[in-house]
Amino acid sequence: MRKEEPLKVWIDPMQDLLTSKDQFRFSCHPGIECFNSCCYDLNIFLTPYDVIRLKSRLKMSSTDFLRDFTKMHIGYATGLPVVTLKMMEDGRCPFVTEKGCSVYPDRPTSCRLYPLARIKINDQDYYYIVREDHCKGFKEGKVWTIEEWLEDQGVHEYNKMNDLFMEIIRAKNRLNRELTDKEIEQIYLACFDIDRFREIAELPEDDVEAIKFGIDWVVNHLLR
Repeated sequence: MRKEEPLKVWIDPMQDLLTSKDQFRFSCHPGIECFNSCCYDLNIFLTPYDVIRLKSRLKMSSTDFLRDFTKMHIGYATGLPVVTLKMMEDGRCPFVTEKGCSVYPDRPTSCRLYPLARIKINDQDYYYIVREDHCKGFKEGKVWTIEEWLEDQGVHEYNKMNDLFMEIIRAKNRLNRELTDKEIEQIYLACFDIDRFREIAELPEDDVEAIKFGIDWVVNHLLR
């Protein structure tokens, strides 16, 4: 399996890291000049929880959703499978419409957080502002604390589930070797393609519990 070139995400080293009580001003709505501009020409990384929310919204199996709407790369730094949303030929997100996001209640983590991005340092959550030239949202709207924004956008449930997936990165680092193609495929299957994984493993019926089972299996059995 060929390792893809790294998907670059630039973080300004001078950017202030924010905690839950810090404030920022932002608003996004259909009347704003830049509405939908942030849904073009971007890499949207999908977590296992993003996948089950989207495939359920679209009433698809995980296998069909992954085939039709995503690409899989091998992470440059981690050596683990990385899933990204497949953009349309014109560079737009496949789910954006003139009226906005067609999957808004189940939109991916990165879209849900925007204009924030999250990083963890020593198991503590920090956030920074993603500032893009086209975005006019910083010039209007209410002032939010970080915590208020996370609550309003329903981020906590996503963060909790995504932190479970981080355990796989820690387990891979402890392993201290490159994964085989078979191991990469097994991780992809157990964490992302849970409906196909159900064909070979006895998983809980609930998709969230199935993901937890898959992550636990990868961490405590496959990467031991």
